[in-house]
Amino acid sequence: MAQSRALTEFAIRSALLARLRAHAPKTDLLIEELGIEHGAARVDVAVASDRLLGYEIKSDFDTLDRLAQQMHTYHRVFDALTIVTTASFLDQVKALLPKWWGIMLAEPGNGSIVRLTEHRPASSHQRQDALSIAALLWRDEAYAFALEQLGAVIKSRATRAELYELIAAEIPLPRIRDRVLATLRTRVTVQRRLYVVGEQLTDGVDEMVVGRIAAPRRQIA
Repeated sequence: MAQSRALTEFAIRSALLARLRAHAPKTDLLIEELGIEHGAARVDVAVASDRLLGYEIKSDFDTLDRLAQQMHTYHRVFDALTIVTTASFLDQVKALLPKWWGIMLAEPGNGSIVRLTEHRPASSHQRQDALSIAALLWRDEAYAFALEQLGAVIKSRATRAELYELIAAEIPLPRIRDRVLATLRTRVTVQRRLYVVGEQLTDGVDEMVVGRIAAPRRQIA
């Protein structure tokens, strides 16, 4: 029997992006390499809808050495999480990750096709942290939000860290999350890539990749 083709991170990511664009509402925003905890961790793919969803990819060429640390960081930010991995890691991730993590299995298909199958659906959890979610805002965004919600108590020279702490302490977490989700959708001018119907249209200077989800021109199952 021929040995199964090993899957790279790029191949799995391409299949995942195609799947998300094909099935998610077009009002959702898809973000690659979203930095969290001031860049301490980056989730491979995030989706901003009415919730913030995270997708972490582990290919046949990766290890699970950092997953335990990444997992706890992700818990503080995302409403629900899914790991996208291959059969070689399936038993390990089932043992390591909480049961509310979704598991998506990536398998090689014909040619360069990658098949993605939902092995376990993701469910919501209650481990999010207001400070970590607030830290997704840039300093000017955090200042505007705090000023709008709390008024004149905000110092114009407040540092980014001070603003995050104030927001987390004084504003309810659901309101913080809603503001972050709305803000992510407005960052068109600082995108590195803007996806419209699968096309790369523009280049920018931001460190993360953002794009509206649309059906791809070719389907990757």
